[in-house]
Amino acid sequence: MKNILFITCLLVLGSTRFSIAQLEGKQFLSGSAGINFNNSNPASLSATHNYSYNFDISLGKFKSETRAVGWRISNSLGGRKMIYNIYNGSQVEQYEHNGISRFGLGLGRFWHFYKHFNAKMGIYGGPEAGLSFLNTKEYSIENNPESLIERHIQKIQLSLGLSAGLYYAFSEKWWVTASLAFANPVSVDYSFNRVRNVMTDEKNKGNDLTYRFSPVFNFPSVGLGLRYFYNR
Repeated sequence: MKNILFITCLLVLGSTRFSIAQLEGKQFLSGSAGINFNNSNPASLSATHNYSYNFDISLGKFKSETRAVGWRISNSLGGRKMIYNIYNGSQVEQYEHNGISRFGLGLGRFWHFYKHFNAKMGIYGGPEAGLSFLNTKEYSIENNPESLIERHIQKIQLSLGLSAGLYYAFSEKWWVTASLAFANPVSVDYSFNRVRNVMTDEKNKGNDLTYRFSPVFNFPSVGLGLRYFYNR
């Protein structure tokens, strides 16, 4: 956490003397995406197939040569095919779940400060505020091999965070960006929880409100993206 605060202060205080070609007033569109496929075969399950994607799109504008603000929209989705072995005495009953297990949407506002090393590269960082929604459905055997528990959670989160990254300019219109670190020191979660025993259909419901102050800094956190300046 101290590192990202130091980076942000360095950007604010030290980025005013170097200027590259007329960034002030320029608008940009940034995006990054990731796709993941993997298989696993734990002892309590048959082979499990997982898939997921995530992407985010940012629309921003340079207010000065060293400061940019904008909005970020993010989306994520994950799914899996899994087969659980449920024991009923000496008998084994298999339960299969195949479909989407996680879906998320987010909207954020960012304020970034830049330190340009030369006309091609530099670093940036600053605060972000976000509102997100996450819908998950999870299954577990827990400590009872005769029961399969389904947890359906819908969570709304409001968060304040910090992020840092670097850029490389291929041309006046195109940059490649790489995120380096992030932290979410303050967040508030409100979740709707539904728990069901798949074998007996017994159900429970509940709501949780969670306040969290967690000054944990994730470094490095590398992710690549592209940025396009559409009014240059």
